[in-house]
Amino acid sequence: MLRHQNPIHINTTTTGFASPAETYVDKRLDLNDLIVKDHYTTFYFKYSGPSVFGINQGDTIVIDRTEDPKDGDLVILTEKTHFKLREYKGQKNLWGKVTWVLKKM
Repeated sequence: MLRHQNPIHINTTTTGFASPAETYVDKRLDLNDLIVKDHYTTFYFKYSGPSVFGINQGDTIVIDRTEDPKDGDLVILTEKTHFKLREYKGQKNLWGKVTWVLKKM
């Protein structure tokens, strides 16, 4: 006579310390890989000034000097000895294009 047996369930959760090899399974998220295209042409600015374009005092602006802006993009312009955050409208005193704005929550 055959009896029906319940299937065996194996608990795969672990207890204690995880294996050190687990950190090598997936690559950790690195903001440099996400934000920086070229380390030599990417710059970070800490914004100070009135809130404009959704950018507030203390936000970090990431600028890439190799990106070509199109009309309406946010850019950094040079005016004498100062940098200015503006919308691009074909200005000649372009220093770089804003590619990211980092905000602290």
